[in-house]
Amino acid sequence: MTLRSFGVGATWAVSLVAAYLAFVAIEHGPATLASISAVLPALAFDVGVTPLAAPFLALLAILGAAVGAWCLRCDRPVDAALIAGFVATMLLVLVARSVFAFVLAWEMMSLVSAFLVAANHGRRSVRRATFVYLAVAQSGALCILVALLLLANHASGATFSDIAKSAASIPAGTRTAVFLLALIGFGSKAGLLPLHFWLPRAHPVAPPGASALLSGAMLKVALYGLCVIAFELAAPAPAAWGIVLVVLGTISAIGGVLYALVDHDLKRLLAYHSVENVGIITIGIGVALLARSSGAMALAALALIAALFHAINHGLFKSLLFMGAGIVAKTQGTVDLERLGGLWGRLKWTAPFFLIGCAAIVALPPLNGFVSEWLTFQGLIGGFALSDPTTRLVLLGATAGLALTGGLAAACFVKVFGVAFLGRSRRPEKSHSSETEQERFDGATFAQAVLAACCVVFGLVPALAVVSLARVAAATLGAPMIAGVTASPLASLPVLPIALIALPAAGALACLVLAARLGLRRVPTWTCGSPVTPAAQYTATAFSKPLRMIFAFILQPEHRRLVESGPSPWFPARIVYHIESHDVIDEGARWLGALALRAARRSRALQSGSLRLYLAYAVAALVLVVALARR
Repeated sequence: MTLRSFGVGATWAVSLVAAYLAFVAIEHGPATLASISAVLPALAFDVGVTPLAAPFLALLAILGAAVGAWCLRCDRPVDAALIAGFVATMLLVLVARSVFAFVLAWEMMSLVSAFLVAANHGRRSVRRATFVYLAVAQSGALCILVALLLLANHASGATFSDIAKSAASIPAGTRTAVFLLALIGFGSKAGLLPLHFWLPRAHPVAPPGASALLSGAMLKVALYGLCVIAFELAAPAPAAWGIVLVVLGTISAIGGVLYALVDHDLKRLLAYHSVENVGIITIGIGVALLARSSGAMALAALALIAALFHAINHGLFKSLLFMGAGIVAKTQGTVDLERLGGLWGRLKWTAPFFLIGCAAIVALPPLNGFVSEWLTFQGLIGGFALSDPTTRLVLLGATAGLALTGGLAAACFVKVFGVAFLGRSRRPEKSHSSETEQERFDGATFAQAVLAACCVVFGLVPALAVVSLARVAAATLGAPMIAGVTASPLASLPVLPIALIALPAAGALACLVLAARLGLRRVPTWTCGSPVTPAAQYTATAFSKPLRMIFAFILQPEHRRLVESGPSPWFPARIVYHIESHDVIDEGARWLGALALRAARRSRALQSGSLRLYLAYAVAALVLVVALARR
């Protein structure tokens, strides 16, 4: 058996286990899979499933099966084995039910994902991206560890069940500290602003299958950890937590889509859209916490359903888009939108699947992204009935921000698909080869087909997911399902997407009929008498320039730098100007990274090779262990 075959088989096996555990959690409720006691209570190892983990397990099962099929054509067999390990470690995080088990699984997940990010470590940019990712991952892990230890210190044990029993007695100051630490730890891994700077660096340099899992699954595992803290281990959460999450989610959604709009590297653009969608999910979690603190359990259930459903939907369409970007990179040798064009004629399988992903991510009916964003809007609007004026003002701003995000996302993916897949090829050598070389249907295209089908099915029949998510929300919130949750707006979900798409479809059909009756003729594009060349097509920069000017007060000014560029018919000079936008947070991250490197160099004195120093370390560790054991 080859390494690739082993990796694919192991990925599918883990996916089957995840699907089974999701079924058990939804149908039978919480269940303990294994419990291993230790001499030190802090080292207890508990593994089990809960209803809250079920949606994330189901998502992991779907993505694991699709990425496993993708790995059948991956260039490096070792990537298939690493992806299998990555899926397995994410599964361990979702079933960990003690402090030691969770932290161990979390660190294993970070380590394996770092190997995937560093797959092409021969490039300097990849090594820098890996360093930034590891720095953020370890800093976040430290915050998570401190938060869990603070919770365990006020409980009778270090298992999650023991911590949950003592959650109500946690002092207010400790509860706030736990929330802030968890928000930094899980928020940095999820990509929330302003801790998102690692994401547009690390996701694009990883192999396509790994990028699909990083964005589609790992970010959701981080949000799962935040939900465990907010809804279980540190519950009941005060209203201030919900306000903070709604505000951060809104900022992340708007900031992510703005930087995606002005970026022309396809993979970086998709990574920024992960920041946007993580923000939308965080808004739903925040509204659920606000409603729960006010006693509006029906609204809390609706908001939590919206957040969980959007987490699943984002995992599906973002993985689909990253796979499509991987096909584009492999066939064209670039993901720069300024050098792409006319791919629809060559990528006969990837192009329609990518179009489905674009329509889903901008929340167009009848696809899945529309349903979850519509439920999020319903949760925000329902929150206006809450009595607190500050809460209503925050929710009003979030509603406006979410609407703005939807419009900007639509503009961004019109740019992406129109520039890359429509029109004519901007690279003559590629356009000539496309006439004879066509995309074949293989494991990679099958994986895209599975994810595209899921986007369509969950959009047309959202009840397939929403009914189970309603049971998860009821179990998580600790209240029986309320009649208002199953009434409007959830009852209208089966017909809503079809009803909303019927009117524009009827209008388009009427236009076609009218054009046929009037005998309209098609003529070549008019370019003032000049021959039509690829240079006359819209570029990504030209498309986004008006919006860049409108939002110049948020985005950094354009920065021009000289770069080398290969000769082309419309750029005769070899040296051309390349326009970039710089992120203030990104620059701050570079400064912090340089500071960390200087601190690391100075700390080499601790590794001086002195035997006396090493013996001192051992004695100090022994004293610490004895002191903890006596407690």
